[in-house]
Amino acid sequence: MMHQQRLRRPGIRAVLFDSAGTLIRPSDPGARLGRDLEDILRRHWPAAPIEELPHAFRSGAAMLERAQRFGTWEGYCRCVLAELGIGRPPQSLLDELIAADPNPVQPFPDVPTTLRGLHERGLPMAVVTDSLATAESLRASYEQIGLRGYFRYFAVAGEVGCRKPDPAIYRAASEALGVPPRHTCYVDDNADLVAAAVSLGYRGLALCRTGTPTQPDLPYVSALDEILAHINGA
Repeated sequence: MMHQQRLRRPGIRAVLFDSAGTLIRPSDPGARLGRDLEDILRRHWPAAPIEELPHAFRSGAAMLERAQRFGTWEGYCRCVLAELGIGRPPQSLLDELIAADPNPVQPFPDVPTTLRGLHERGLPMAVVTDSLATAESLRASYEQIGLRGYFRYFAVAGEVGCRKPDPAIYRAASEALGVPPRHTCYVDDNADLVAAAVSLGYRGLALCRTGTPTQPDLPYVSALDEILAHINGA
C-alpha cells in the first residue's frame, strides 16, 4: 500500500527510475570482475599478485566513493591494477578488463508488470543510474531481459559526468523525455536521493521493500507495482 502522503494522480506525465536496487538487483563490480580478472591477469601479466585482489577491489570501491565526479569503469579497472603493482598496464590488458560487463542484470519480479502498466498509461520513462556501465552497455543488458523498450533514455553517471544527487543527472533524463520536473516522478530505493529530486522540483516516491524510508515525510511504497494505483497518465 501507499504510505504517508499520496502522490496526486493528476499531473504526472513521466517517470524516472533508479536502476540497481529499484528495477534490478544490485551487483558488486568487484565480485563480477573477480570471476574474470584472475584468468585475464594470468594471460596478460603472469607475475601479478593474485592474492592481493580483495584489497585491490576495496581500494577501487573507495576511489569511486571519494570521487566528486563519478569515476568511470575504466578508472575503477586502473585503480585495481595499480593496487596490484600494474601502474602502466598494457593496452590489451586494459581493453579486456574494460570489456568485462560490470552490471549483470536481474530484474525484481514486480518490475515487468509495473513498467507495462505505466507504458499502457502513456507515460514515458527513463533510467537514472550511477552505473559504471556505458549507456550502450546498459541498454543492451535491459534488452536481454526484455525491458529495453520501455525506456526512452538512460542517464548514466559515467557519461553525464556526475552522479546522484547532482541536479544535472536528473535533468538530463527529464529533458530527454521533454517533461518538466513538476510533472515527473522520480522513483528510487534510496530515500535520500528521492528527497534530492524533490528539492529540485520533481515529484518523488521512495521504494522501501523492507522497513521504512530514512526520510519520513516522503511518500513510499513497499513494492514497485503499488505505484500503478497512484500514477495515471496525463
